[in-house]
Amino acid sequence: MDAPARFDRRHSRLVWALKVALPLTALALLSMVFLFAETVDPTRAIPLAEIDVEERARDPRVSGASFAGVTDGGAALRITAETARTDPGAVLRLEASGLTLALEGPQGGRVTARADSGAIDRGDGYFEMTGAIELTATPGYRLESERITGALDRTWLSSPGPISGDAPAGEFEAGALRVTQDPRGPGNQRLVFTGGVRLLYHPQDQE
Repeated sequence: MDAPARFDRRHSRLVWALKVALPLTALALLSMVFLFAETVDPTRAIPLAEIDVEERARDPRVSGASFAGVTDGGAALRITAETARTDPGAVLRLEASGLTLALEGPQGGRVTARADSGAIDRGDGYFEMTGAIELTATPGYRLESERITGALDRTWLSSPGPISGDAPAGEFEAGALRVTQDPRGPGNQRLVFTGGVRLLYHPQDQE
């Protein structure tokens, strides 16, 4: 028998053996996969599975919303919110929670405020902050209020209700507060307290 004939027979036997062995090997491996697969524990659901998709669809919210602009007096205004949603009755109005306000004049005057909730109305050009508001203003005011309103396009803030806290010279109480542009210097802020202003003076220690 010549060499080519012997080679053809050996090749045919090898091919036949592989046709039998390979499917059996694949079947064995597949059985091992099912045998050693980890059983799914239905109680170990991922936290995201608790999200109410239907509720989110009815009440869409945006995280980290912000508004930034420059007032007509040159002050930089920035308002950020932890969450915000569009008012169904006014497309340009956002109902927000976790509001933070920063109003900074070009000459260094600065007013900041933090509130539990509020709204930004770009249509009417104003914003509102409500609920346990913490307000700071240069030079050295740290005040508390329940409600603040303001304009988005000019230097104007108002706390129409009682406001109290620390002033540069002592403890301070007033019936209302307005923050406006100082006519003596463009871009500067002026704090105007009204409605029964009371100051408990704390004299500075004299050396």
